[in-house]
Amino acid sequence: MILDDRTIEEMLGCAGQSAEAARWRSAAVHEGRREPLVSGHGFRHRYDESVGDGGWVFHQLNDALSMAIVDFRAAHHISRLHRHDDHLVFCAWIEGRSTISAGNGLADEELAHGFCTFYGLPSGDSVRTVYEPNRPLRWVSIFLRRDRIKDVLGLDAEALPEIFRDYILHRTPTGLRHVPLGNVSSIAATQAFECPYQGELRRLYLTAKAIEIVCAVIQSYAEDSDADGQVLRRADVEKVKLAKQVIEENLDEPLSVSELAAAVGMTIKKLQYGFQVLYRGSVGQVYKQVRLSKAMVLVSKSDKSMIDIAIECGYECPGSFTRAFKLAFGSCPTLMRTAQMRSVLAELPREDAGLASPFADGALVN
Repeated sequence: MILDDRTIEEMLGCAGQSAEAARWRSAAVHEGRREPLVSGHGFRHRYDESVGDGGWVFHQLNDALSMAIVDFRAAHHISRLHRHDDHLVFCAWIEGRSTISAGNGLADEELAHGFCTFYGLPSGDSVRTVYEPNRPLRWVSIFLRRDRIKDVLGLDAEALPEIFRDYILHRTPTGLRHVPLGNVSSIAATQAFECPYQGELRRLYLTAKAIEIVCAVIQSYAEDSDADGQVLRRADVEKVKLAKQVIEENLDEPLSVSELAAAVGMTIKKLQYGFQVLYRGSVGQVYKQVRLSKAMVLVSKSDKSMIDIAIECGYECPGSFTRAFKLAFGSCPTLMRTAQMRSVLAELPREDAGLASPFADGALVN
């Protein structure tokens, strides 16, 4: 399925609709429905079921800075063109992966969990993104006007790394650039999804998060700009394997990506690159896989309470553990344990099953 082009001008135009207006139909035929935000300065886009489940929210934070918060699962293979003339765009991915390309004939590159992809393109050029079906996708996109960088960040272009400076001053395209999401930018992107405020406070809060992400990505790129074209040597492979072992041994007190990189003697970017090569995922994705795998074993094979399992597997509260477990395995952990116990009891002789049954005294309630 090919969706219509999306431009920054079209999104800003929709954001300018009055909050009193009734729902209006998206410009893309059969794509979905848009509703103005009650507070104004933005809209919520809900996809039709034929396109996918979920949607995105667009916030015009001020006249130079905007943010899109996306939570979406495509129903079919989807391809879309985006054009963001005279804007730097930062896409911070916190779940899932997709592909992106810019210009004619260029190979697809990957948008992936644990990375931020940024770009500034020539006027009139587009990027193409492709979304695979039934794949949960969550990311935050930030749109920053090229000619208003100083107003938003309080920095002169000359103070920025060359790649940003040349785009701001001379419109020199950046191409597609990928940097690992550090601890600061990853938390800020996640917090954008969980904003506790409404109205003008929400706009202020999201503005702060957008600036936080942009500054963290600029700093990360400046620190690792000499690490392009990297190659994993034998010593690097051993360090990446050691990093995975450190993750497995410290689930109850997890290290940040920067702490993990320091522990094994690698840069953040080299460590993330190594995880992509060896384990086909970012550090964050592998960490999530490891702790959920351990959680499944503990739920199925132990009698530990769900609170103890959550803590042992690195979750701060049982609620977040239950949500992550259900998303990964399709069932909440208590129901999974109940099903496992029923399966075991069904295989026992009847007299043994009666003696072993824990259901009567509520032993499975956690």
